[in-house]
Amino acid sequence: MHIVLLHGFGETADIWKTFTPLLSTDNEYITLDYSAFTFCQTIEEYADWVHSEILQRKIRYFTLIGHSMGGYIALAYARKHGDFIAGLGLFHSTAFADSEEKKVSRDKTVKFLAKHGAATFIKDFLPKMYHPEFLKRNSTYIKQQLADNQRIPTEALQVATKAMKNRKDTQVVLKNAKYPVLHIIGKADKFIEFSDALSVVASLQKPYVLILDNSAHAGMHEASEACAAVMNDFLKACE
Repeated sequence: MHIVLLHGFGETADIWKTFTPLLSTDNEYITLDYSAFTFCQTIEEYADWVHSEILQRKIRYFTLIGHSMGGYIALAYARKHGDFIAGLGLFHSTAFADSEEKKVSRDKTVKFLAKHGAATFIKDFLPKMYHPEFLKRNSTYIKQQLADNQRIPTEALQVATKAMKNRKDTQVVLKNAKYPVLHIIGKADKFIEFSDALSVVASLQKPYVLILDNSAHAGMHEASEACAAVMNDFLKACE
């Protein structure tokens, strides 16, 4: 089975690099990278690009998994091309649209990027993805991630921020999903409200849910074995 993995905002496809080796070898894992894109103005346009990649690879049925912004793209894709989906996975993501407060925060991010650039933004942003204990134990990894992600173009981060700000509510996608849905939630997540993430769970028809007590926004690294275990069960159900 084909598994397509979508990275989040302010990161690249490398976010999956050390995680996929923990997953079942029965599947083919495809990690798409759109971190430097400036031509996708909306989340739907990112989803359209994903679909072009799917068609180019002649894939007809697959499981789609997204981290954070990648989850928004996955939901938009499932809304438009649901007949291609065998299963949908969300790592630290939400089907809710941005609140008015969050939209104001997005506007501030765009202005900050214009004034200070990507490198300064990522230096502040990236550590917030992780639980404080993980940061203490993994300083070498964090330094490497900073060095890699600080190379993401400023304009690409601005475009992505605006796309996230204007995205549509996609709760209906999860409520109507007859395929398995994976939902990984971090209790210490600074970007996704725990109550929002939890509120969607009850509406899922075929849920595979993992709540991580000591993880923030990057369970694939903070609790990789636990995430891999539930994901392998989820992927079996998607076959």
